[in-house]
Amino acid sequence: MKIQKLNCFLGQNFALSDISFEAQPGEILSFVGRSGSGKSTLLRCLAGLEPYSVFQETKSTKLGFVFQSSNLFPHLNLEQNIGLALKKVQKKSDDEARVIVDEVLTKVRLQHCRHHFPQNMSGGEQQRGAIARALSLKPDVILYDEPTSALDPELVDEVYDIMLELKKTNIIQIVVTHDRRALGRISDQVGFIDQGRLQMLCAFQQMEPLLQQLSLDQRKYLELYV
Repeated sequence: MKIQKLNCFLGQNFALSDISFEAQPGEILSFVGRSGSGKSTLLRCLAGLEPYSVFQETKSTKLGFVFQSSNLFPHLNLEQNIGLALKKVQKKSDDEARVIVDEVLTKVRLQHCRHHFPQNMSGGEQQRGAIARALSLKPDVILYDEPTSALDPELVDEVYDIMLELKKTNIIQIVVTHDRRALGRISDQVGFIDQGRLQMLCAFQQMEPLLQQLSLDQRKYLELYV
């Protein structure tokens, strides 16, 4: 996946300016930055939910999206939530959908929740269910918008464990997060977005030496993460 000079305007104001990055199969790329800096807008551009211009773009159209809240339909059990798009959009038969549901529930370790409704699942289970739903459509890239921000601390690792296992399948994962643990534990690359610009992109271990290249205000913010 390669993006070069992505720009996005919302009304008369630019939201993103000259964003460039590259991610290899199996990599996890995490973006951090203050609220309103453009992180979530970047995900929405990549998903085709916001208009943007780009000088060069090489990315799959097979994308999954996992939000802050799982957004599982409360009136459907987990199997039905996952199978809905398979049947309605991809026109899979009941048997075909069931095979795929079995596969993705195994990947996220939720076989025991197949017939559970969202309100009977923990927050971590709901987010893993949302990941399973995204996986069911066979994406090459999964976008996560603060996937653990609504979870209790003890449930966060459930989600990160699944994300690390997905690295083995060569899926590219792009994460917007405020969780410092995500940077050191799961990220191959960390990007810092400020005022709509990608100010820094490097391995987590390289962040501290590179802070001197940033403004004092930016350094103070990033010191919370290193």
